[in-house]
Amino acid sequence: MMTMRWQFLAATAVSCAALSTLLAACASDDDVRIDGSEDAATPVPASDSGVVDTGADVEAGPCTDCAYFPATCGKDTLCPTGPFDSTNPAAGLDWRTRINVVRGRSASDVWLAGALGAMAHFDGTSWKTSDLGTRESQRVLWLLPAGEVSFGILERVFTRGLDVGEGEADAGVSAGGWSFRGAAPTPPESSGVLTAAWSMPASDVLWLATTTDLWRLRLTPASTFEALPGIPPSVCRAAPCRGMRSVHGSSAGTLWAVGDLGTSVRITGADGDAPVATSFDTLTWTGLAGVWAAADDDVWAVGGMGTIRHYTGDPHRWDVVSGVPTNESLNAVWGASASDVWAVGNAGVVLHYDGAAWTRVSIAGLGTRRPDLHTVWSAGAGHVFIGGDGVVLALGGKP
Repeated sequence: MMTMRWQFLAATAVSCAALSTLLAACASDDDVRIDGSEDAATPVPASDSGVVDTGADVEAGPCTDCAYFPATCGKDTLCPTGPFDSTNPAAGLDWRTRINVVRGRSASDVWLAGALGAMAHFDGTSWKTSDLGTRESQRVLWLLPAGEVSFGILERVFTRGLDVGEGEADAGVSAGGWSFRGAAPTPPESSGVLTAAWSMPASDVLWLATTTDLWRLRLTPASTFEALPGIPPSVCRAAPCRGMRSVHGSSAGTLWAVGDLGTSVRITGADGDAPVATSFDTLTWTGLAGVWAAADDDVWAVGGMGTIRHYTGDPHRWDVVSGVPTNESLNAVWGASASDVWAVGNAGVVLHYDGAAWTRVSIAGLGTRRPDLHTVWSAGAGHVFIGGDGVVLALGGKP
């Protein structure tokens, strides 16, 4: 059954225009190649308004979702935090900034990165912006024991706290302590554009997904980078594993990747010399944008039109999750445990899974704003960080 499904996919030329109803199934170049020019500006409000006029993000006509957007922040409510000033758009990060990724080592060591070189750090008490030395959008944060790595495209890598190896490019250290390291080395057969990245905590190996394949980038003891083989383009054409939109694993040896048209692969032997990719049926053609694994046999995937899938150990397919309390596209998923999982999406939608069911979570202090949310990371129970268009959220506003 699986073989027939992928043979049909490989044999049929399908255009993004013909599949416009499959939300997130087809991505524009803006989704995968970042040079800063795609960051459409959200208008800054007049100084006396106190809220952002986000155009499409503002509800037209009577409010139909007010119950999920209370005015007052509470300890169990998500509230604005981070380097954005909730009352003064001129302070902190520009409100037009899209936050692409939030990752951390602990609840008191959290980084975020986004459009136009946005970078900030939370030390457990307050957020502080960090000058990256570039206006290029950033989509990857690789947190190592000795420092940080950030990039938006493979051709331009930035590091902080790491030695600049001999012969490495270096345009000087920015005010935030970041150095430009040039292009990341790539496998000879790889020519794809970056679409996703993931590493185990404190690992010196980063898995990368591109439009053609999956491979690994390793930080050497000499603080240089080297490319390691993963799943080559020839295999990804059949698996399929090209253009995967999210990668995650609960262990270094087993990873999951999901992407366009509901594609999903499990990578076993991921920490060895010859990783193997196996396709799994997600029972949907809708694009999947996020994946998070609590265990090798307990994995969540989210995507367009409120799609949620749960893998629980079946040898061939994922389980369909019904009763999802939204039809908005879901962009990311992360958890603190198997019974504490978060999913975020468009129009200010945040969902939480408590081990029994998915429910919608309220967000206070946004007024009429309904920003798209793109990333979520949790340090543990009660500590969740969510980033989106001009907003960072945390429970009670105090992560």
